[in-house]
Amino acid sequence: MAHDKVIPIDEAVDHVEAGMTLAFGGFLAQGMPLTIIRALGRRDIGDLEVWANDGGFGADGVVELVLAGMVRELHCCHIGYTPELGKAVEAGRCRLDWVPQGNLIEMLRCGGAGLGGFLTPVGVGTAVEAGHEIVTVDGARYLWERAVRADVAFVRAHAGDTYGNLCFRGTSRNYNTVVATCADYVIAEVEHVYNVGELDPEKVHTPGVFVDAVVRADVTYCGVPR
Repeated sequence: MAHDKVIPIDEAVDHVEAGMTLAFGGFLAQGMPLTIIRALGRRDIGDLEVWANDGGFGADGVVELVLAGMVRELHCCHIGYTPELGKAVEAGRCRLDWVPQGNLIEMLRCGGAGLGGFLTPVGVGTAVEAGHEIVTVDGARYLWERAVRADVAFVRAHAGDTYGNLCFRGTSRNYNTVVATCADYVIAEVEHVYNVGELDPEKVHTPGVFVDAVVRADVTYCGVPR
């Protein structure tokens, strides 16, 4: 296994092909892999199925891929900060699948842990129940939610080394630690890249064994001029 996984951004996103399922870490403006999203937006591909907590923040984030016509279906739990994404859904440019937040992250976690899915009471008796198998345990009704694995996943870390060991800062840890486990190919954009051995092992949140490629982040945060 290569100890230096740092590659050019365009080489990294070349792993994405039309029709793939993608997973994104981040929560609104925190931990969103904007460098990768913008590089991916330059690709001439479409028919993507995307799993993410939200559509982004303002004009930044997954909304960029939706407006570029690249996303066939978006599974998320919030698009309130991306009004243009809402308009795109209403216009039929992208199918939106609402997933309760806890259910969504557990679906991805199960995919990363090698589990088939899980039972949850969240959504029972609501519109979320539609299309789900109902399982009764000790008289209580649960929805069966399947595990989700992606073809490619994208995360953003504050610091990392050339092997892909990652450290997340503050709330940017959010979905990133789980998303880094649930795909066949994982790309991490990193703000500060160190040599192997320079990071404090006690501060590593995602071991490099989960990461296939490292790219250098060149977008600081949402709202930065392009």
